[in-house]
Amino acid sequence: MRIPKHLTTITKYITFLFLLFVGNADAQILIDSVIAVVNGQAITQSELTNEFRIDVIMGKPLSREPTAAEKQEYLDRIISRRFVLHGAEKIGITTVDHKKQVAARAAAIRSKFPSGVEFKRVLREQELEIEALEKWMSDDIIYAEYFTRQFVRTVNSKEIDELAPQYFEANKAQFVVPATVTFRSALIVVAPDSSAKEKQAAKRLGEQINSRLEQGETFEAVKQSSKTEKSISFNLLTLTTDTALGAIVAQLEPSERKGPLTVPGGYRIVELVKKTPERQKQYSEVKDQIANLIRHNKAETAFQEWLARQKADEPWYILEDALKRVSGIKVQPIK
Repeated sequence: MRIPKHLTTITKYITFLFLLFVGNADAQILIDSVIAVVNGQAITQSELTNEFRIDVIMGKPLSREPTAAEKQEYLDRIISRRFVLHGAEKIGITTVDHKKQVAARAAAIRSKFPSGVEFKRVLREQELEIEALEKWMSDDIIYAEYFTRQFVRTVNSKEIDELAPQYFEANKAQFVVPATVTFRSALIVVAPDSSAKEKQAAKRLGEQINSRLEQGETFEAVKQSSKTEKSISFNLLTLTTDTALGAIVAQLEPSERKGPLTVPGGYRIVELVKKTPERQKQYSEVKDQIANLIRHNKAETAFQEWLARQKADEPWYILEDALKRVSGIKVQPIK
């Protein structure tokens, strides 16, 4: 990292404190501490903490206190974002241009919760202000636009056209449609807290259904006569043969049945409808996918090279001692 010349060895590791004055000049409340600086702009402990809390809102929470390596990883992410935002500002990508996108994304996040009240409750539980979440969304949108404009769109399309067929030939195994089985299923649901007696009754019900099928009744007929039985679920399913249940069904012949099988959630009766063998995709089916993959990889390489240059040329530093003192990042999984 590049250290400004005016910083001495001692001041490099000082924890800077922002103080908010309330009332008179003698009343001071500690509100934050600086853990890094990029281009003269501070990154604070609360900003790092918010990264973890926002992950909860986005459905990717940690269930424990972050490790030192995870804190460093998240801080590195913030530092990279600061460099990108600085670059975006230089070419005229601003927050003002993305207000509608931020509002739309905020609405999409709120829609994942049962109500606005529940959304606000979760924010309070995470000690996260809506303004901090909206600022993060705005920064993320700007980051994505800068990355697309400066790195994705600048990749040479002719080079991709040359590389894509070569990639397909060298990586055909990535483009295989796996073998599948399609089958009728009758699931007799057993609650996790069911007693041994209830489980035995469910198994007997499964045996009775299987007996009816063996005697010539169809799945549809059994389904129609069992409409009032809420514990039975009838479905037509398709699974890959590398799954546990898919592998069992793959051993059957069309119209052959097996069950009741003990499965997670209860007892299941299966009847094979058809098998679909593994299939190698043709290049024409995946050429766009491969082109996007190559374009993204080249863009990411160019971005990392650009980021390395920014870190070599621009002033930035981490207050290592302050980062080590960051603790108590506790996030609560959404209930």
